[in-house]
Amino acid sequence: AEIIESRLNPEDFRDVTFYEGAGCFECGGTGYHGRSAIHELLDLSERMRELILEKRPASEIKRVAREEGMTTLRESAIERVKAGITTLREINKVTFIE
Repeated sequence: AEIIESRLNPEDFRDVTFYEGAGCFECGGTGYHGRSAIHELLDLSERMRELILEKRPASEIKRVAREEGMTTLRESAIERVKAGITTLREINKVTFIE
């Protein structure tokens, strides 16, 4: 149910084991220890530079960035879920559901 609420394809998670920390006094009951970065990096290619300078719509810039291989913040977070580092609930707090 949480996968569907997160607007993700359940087929992409068929073989994924989901983890949830039990929590303790040390972590304040969160089940997390430390931090893990999620990131979105835009490679400023010549094509991207031209689109920005021409003040093209953000939707067009995003489309081209994706075509050029940019990984979004949410995709980075989903990879952390698949690796067992965090939970869907946690990434839904800090990323936009598209």
